[in-house]
Amino acid sequence: MQISMRAVVLEGPGQEAVVKEIPIPTPQSGQVLIKVDSAPINPSDIAFLHGAYSSGKQFPCVPGFEGSGTVIANGGGIMGWRLVGKRVAFYSQSQFGTYGEYSVADALGCLELDNDITLQEACCSFVNPLTVISMLEVAKEHKTQAVVHTAAASQLGRMMIRHFQANGVRVINIIRRDAQVDMLKKEGADIILNSSDSDFQEKLKNVLQTLRATVFFDALGGELTGKILEVMPNHSTCYVYGGLSLKPVGNVSIMDLIFKDKKVVGFWLTQYLKTKNIISQALLLNQLKGLLKTNLKTIVAKTVDVSEFKEGLEFYKKNMSEGKVLIRFDQKQQQQQQLQQQ
Repeated sequence: MQISMRAVVLEGPGQEAVVKEIPIPTPQSGQVLIKVDSAPINPSDIAFLHGAYSSGKQFPCVPGFEGSGTVIANGGGIMGWRLVGKRVAFYSQSQFGTYGEYSVADALGCLELDNDITLQEACCSFVNPLTVISMLEVAKEHKTQAVVHTAAASQLGRMMIRHFQANGVRVINIIRRDAQVDMLKKEGADIILNSSDSDFQEKLKNVLQTLRATVFFDALGGELTGKILEVMPNHSTCYVYGGLSLKPVGNVSIMDLIFKDKKVVGFWLTQYLKTKNIISQALLLNQLKGLLKTNLKTIVAKTVDVSEFKEGLEFYKKNMSEGKVLIRFDQKQQQQQQLQQQ
């Protein structure tokens, strides 16, 4: 019986992650043990590796927040018992995240998969898709007919275009390179503005006068946050959900905050889901399940074996707009088998 596994291990925040052999973990009550098939690299994973992301993990730990695989053991509880032997997409905040051959997750954080979706397609089910679904709920709570979104060419941004417009909410897409325009148009985007243009604020102001968007989802931070909020209508709210610029939120006018009732708040999916009861969470997951192959489909740019984690990480950092990088644990074995068949 296998007693150890290959895993990416992070000894401490900001240290270099390394691949090594460690003991297979044991799930506790309410948890399940999952044999991992695939796990994506997300911006939140990169932030965690650099010590810039909040998590309950203690060090050393196995990083990786989402993935897919097969449940092979139950630590105790009815929810876990019914999942044993089932293929699942899952989210993990445990010490043993998704960048190991085996991972531990709460049974409530697992989504049983239908037969018409592969484990590779399903491994990106939580971080981006569930965030987009939750953001649409937030937009509807504000009763806005349009939203502003930075990092529009990201995987999440492209999902947002499809899902929001399918639900009657326009997206004002903010990009940084003209090369991204055609890609977004293919997704159905009809409003695309380049924040690098000298007349960016004036163009955005003109669009906002027509659409009256009062919700702004910001993945970047930095000075751009304040520049966009400045031209938004009174009573607008900026939800900061990422920090891709690696800079603090800046350029926010005190006058806007005090006299125009504009707000800047954080948005973290984990915290948002905690505001939902079990029934509401189940409804969200059921909605998610039906959209994974359509509006919330993820594009994969590259697949690597866990032994190639460093190479995969560097590729993703340089090519985020191209698609996700998936970490797998049988990649080299499959490649060898294909070579032998040839």
